[in-house]
Amino acid sequence: MRTTRGPFALASALTFVFAAVVASACDSGDDEQPMPNPADTGDAGVSEAGVTDAGTRDTSTDAPEELVDASAELITCTVTPCAVEIAAGAESVCVRLNDGVVSCWGSNAAGALGRGADASSQSSAPAPVDGLGDATQISGSASVPGDTYCALRAGGAAVCWGSNTNGVLGRVDHEGEVITESSPVPAPVAGIGAASAVAAGYFVSCALLAGNDVACWGSNDAAQLPSSPHRPGIPLPATTFALDSAPKQLGVADRGTVALTDTGLVSWGLQGDLLGPNTGVLGREVSTETATPAKIELAHVAAIAASKGRVCAIANGRVYCWGAGQTAGSDSVYPAYVGVGGPIAHAQTVAVGPRSACATLSDGSAWCWGDNSRGQLGVGNAELQPVPVRVQKLAGRPVRMAVMEATTCAILSSGAVQCWGQNDKGQLGTGAADALPYLDPQNVVLTP
Repeated sequence: MRTTRGPFALASALTFVFAAVVASACDSGDDEQPMPNPADTGDAGVSEAGVTDAGTRDTSTDAPEELVDASAELITCTVTPCAVEIAAGAESVCVRLNDGVVSCWGSNAAGALGRGADASSQSSAPAPVDGLGDATQISGSASVPGDTYCALRAGGAAVCWGSNTNGVLGRVDHEGEVITESSPVPAPVAGIGAASAVAAGYFVSCALLAGNDVACWGSNDAAQLPSSPHRPGIPLPATTFALDSAPKQLGVADRGTVALTDTGLVSWGLQGDLLGPNTGVLGREVSTETATPAKIELAHVAAIAASKGRVCAIANGRVYCWGAGQTAGSDSVYPAYVGVGGPIAHAQTVAVGPRSACATLSDGSAWCWGDNSRGQLGVGNAELQPVPVRVQKLAGRPVRMAVMEATTCAILSSGAVQCWGQNDKGQLGTGAADALPYLDPQNVVLTP
């Protein structure tokens, strides 16, 4: 079988046995370590993603696999305020607190921080989004000229704010025409009713509705809206379509969308996206674009995450990625194992940003891969890392992560938040902004 290596990492370069991870898991101050290769343990779980000589997916295994519990860990909220969810754009980040308040910091371009029209252009101090005190879920996207965020309110109403390029906020005027101006405060998404999840994007945003229904809005220049007409350059309001089985999660990667359903992964939209014709965000054999949601051959998927031109998924405790490569990997049309997660310490959450990605593991460690030019991988330096590396010096057990252009953040099991990397727009949330890269995690100062 020929193996196709995925974005961000070259799995064949991983040479340490997985037992080394367990031996070092209790010490967050260990020297930086590359991610060990679970293949060295003789594991018979999900095979590394590859392509057969006939050009079809090969996801066979030599023996029945033992399924792992890949559910995310609970946050204990031993600190106040307590962050329970985190989402990021390119230069800003938001957390949802356990009381439903959403607090954001970083760049406020296009109103991404949700503080109203008179707010400053950036903020290093986290502060609540105006009028949003009952959020149940949040999602962020790196956009232009600023970032885009969406949230669900109690009862299922979807609201979005920030950059509105391509009409991704889902706003319409009294005549039903799409509004393309940015919004510095949360605005209702028109025409979708109650939702169970929402995903913000640059070309399109989507929400999960009742049953098998999905609603998407924004650009439809590359089959992003399966039930709408092809209208390049003309943003469209929300349109609803049904998948073959009930969707549970969504990931939007520019012009391509991936959904995790009761029966597996499906995708639709543009294959190549902005970063080249071979970046393969759909995770399957598609020449250019398709408006028909169809299956991605990857079994036992528990979670997905997406950003510009790239998607990652946790499949039976391992992280697979596809789409555009990073400085530590190559492009991959199909899901490819990146060397993170395995039978001893399995992946529980994954986060994808414009240039890097991270995952939390069941042994209490966090691993990142991709660009490290501003120290955003958290290994104490800003040097290129050819394989996934363990984040160092965290103040606790990381359980959720978010990845910006050059900054990374983690929620710890206590509900506290730490960030590291670039801080020129106040992305670290410490109350100060400067041009220095911060190579070690810094404490975010959340206020009630």
